[in-house]
Amino acid sequence: MIIRSIAAVSLIALSTLSNPASAAPTGRLSNANCDVPSYRNSWQEDELQGNVKLAVLVDAKGNVQDTKVISSSGVAALDKASLRAGASCKFQPASNGSEPVWAQVQYNWVLN
Repeated sequence: MIIRSIAAVSLIALSTLSNPASAAPTGRLSNANCDVPSYRNSWQEDELQGNVKLAVLVDAKGNVQDTKVISSSGVAALDKASLRAGASCKFQPASNGSEPVWAQVQYNWVLN
């Protein structure tokens, strides 16, 4: 059985730091380089799968400053692994100058 994890499906700016709950786009982020989280062998027996959507706070240099789960897979282990991988993403510098922006990163955990 092959385990696959697809990273960085969605990379859309959500808001600036001053209004993190806003869903209005304020800019765009592109060319993210995100680690692919590892799928543990012990998860195979339980056939753990799911989609995790994260909000990541990206600074002006393209570094992730904070991560939050905005749509859980329903499996805590997959959510935590996604958070760890999302925290290591590297983006091109933000297009709106020096203001941090929230972006979305989605991890799809699929057994093939």
